[in-house]
Amino acid sequence: MSLQLQRASREDGGRSRVAAVSATFSAGELTVIIGPNGSGKSSLLQLLSGDLAPSFGRVRLDGNDLASWDRLALARRRAVLPQDVPVNLPYRVAEVVALGRNPYFPEARALTEDAVRDSLARVGMDEMAERPYTQLSGGQRARVQYARCLAQLHPGRAQPVLLLDEPTASLDPRWQHACLRQAQQLAREGWCVVCVLHDLNLAARYADRLLLLHNGGILRAGAVDDVLNDRCLDQVYGLQFQRLQIAGHCAVLVT
Repeated sequence: MSLQLQRASREDGGRSRVAAVSATFSAGELTVIIGPNGSGKSSLLQLLSGDLAPSFGRVRLDGNDLASWDRLALARRRAVLPQDVPVNLPYRVAEVVALGRNPYFPEARALTEDAVRDSLARVGMDEMAERPYTQLSGGQRARVQYARCLAQLHPGRAQPVLLLDEPTASLDPRWQHACLRQAQQLAREGWCVVCVLHDLNLAARYADRLLLLHNGGILRAGAVDDVLNDRCLDQVYGLQFQRLQIAGHCAVLVT
């Protein structure tokens, strides 16, 4: 299984959001996309999800253009956690997570309940299943939406694709690590996981591969140490980073 961008570009109003990007995202791998604000990270993820169509080039899943996929079949294969999660859904937590099962309607109620229960347990929200969604904190809402994505791909669809846009943005440190450990574990289970992150040290800790974006294009791609030790990182962010090795992982500090 592979999700591919083949010289994919996206232009809106004469402005380039993604510029001739070619990349392959494979099952069994957690790829983290990094880069400064406005570098094209979210737009790239929207191309991968099918929420944006390329102005030029192709986006392919299993060798077929994403645009040719039946929308229901695609919804059963890939799930997307957007950067901005809904705030005012008038449902209980379990009902929000159950929305992820809509592509399988009608299915046995027990199957939906199993998927919801398992997904909430994975994000540590199982004890809040009956809580009104509107009473949750921002971080709790983010975890519920993450659970919705897991429920959408439960149980173990064939080589599922999970796309996460800033999943740790509203989480405290404990749940930032829990969220990314979960993403890492899913990749180990054969999922294709692509994640946008701003925190370079979280990216370094959990990614199998990094893509560094700049002005809508891939400036550097490869192993974590290779990308974070490349001086183009300093140029892109306009900072001087000090490189460290902590517990076997590369880390960066602003000097």
